[in-house]
Amino acid sequence: MNSDKHRRNRKEGSALIMVLAVAVILAVLIADFGAGMKSELKAAGGHYEEAMNFQLARSALALARMELARKNTTLYADEYGNAFFVTGAEDFESQIEELELYREGYELGRGLASYRIIHKPSAMDPNQVSVNDWHRLLEVACGIEEGEERNELVDAFHDWIDSDNLTRANGAEEEFYQSLEPPRHVKNAPVDHLEEILLIHGFTPEMFYGYGNPVRIEDGILVGGGLLRYLMGDNSPEGMASRKYIIDGILPSDAERSREEEERYRKIERKPQHLYLVAQGFVPQDFGEEDEVEFYDEDKQQIEPIYLSRHIILLRLVLLERDQTYRIEDLLENAGAEAIERIRAYGVPEEEEFGY
Repeated sequence: MNSDKHRRNRKEGSALIMVLAVAVILAVLIADFGAGMKSELKAAGGHYEEAMNFQLARSALALARMELARKNTTLYADEYGNAFFVTGAEDFESQIEELELYREGYELGRGLASYRIIHKPSAMDPNQVSVNDWHRLLEVACGIEEGEERNELVDAFHDWIDSDNLTRANGAEEEFYQSLEPPRHVKNAPVDHLEEILLIHGFTPEMFYGYGNPVRIEDGILVGGGLLRYLMGDNSPEGMASRKYIIDGILPSDAERSREEEERYRKIERKPQHLYLVAQGFVPQDFGEEDEVEFYDEDKQQIEPIYLSRHIILLRLVLLERDQTYRIEDLLENAGAEAIERIRAYGVPEEEEFGY
């Protein structure tokens, strides 16, 4: 009797162990299946967001093309590097403000399509730099103090770009250039490329590229580094302060002009050879909440919203001299954010980024 009871207990215990073992195995399989499904859902969600952002960026590009396609436009830019094409001079400020709202985020589905056309606000056209501003430019970029050398450089530059053959007090015209070995002609027309400055009497590669004169910060402005850096434009705060000093003679410590008194937008008299277009699609982290997504800080400086993911298209635009319009020259799909920052801060994208 006891023997039969022990046998039944052993069978029941074995069955319980088997049931527990099966339950454990099923639990492991379910957990593994759940983890796999979670990963699959996450991956699918990522692909979905990537596809959505790609389409949003393409939509932003289409919106930008509409602005670029408008006829008889004038180019304006603000000090933060944003360029705007407007159709009239009388109400240009209201047109630009509308464009800012239009560009900062066009709502499509769960995301936003935005774009900006970048003009380097700190860049300087050497042909448009006045005599006094050239003196300050040579002082800041090359460390050349006021004196005979600086006078010769400034006069030589303006003799090169003016249309007459009259030699300035310290300049050089056709007769001087013909006396050189080998001889060359004075251009008597605006420079077309920055490197052309090296053909002008007195200008050296050391001055132009800043060899032996590293860039540094003094009195709140960028100094040194050579002419090229300032002519191309350095959009760092110190670089922009340098430009203000060169063009306006105002140092950061000067209180002669408050920010409110400055013009927010300026007309670009001579359109630059290249502009850059950034089209992006993204889903802001706080999209759909009561608070609106912020795109500008209290100083009207454009800021990046916090986004879950985004797709960036970077394009280089080239000026068509015939009708003064821009066409797309190069396109970089899914550009890195660092490429955009490089344009904003200094210089242009690395050539290899566009496949060269």
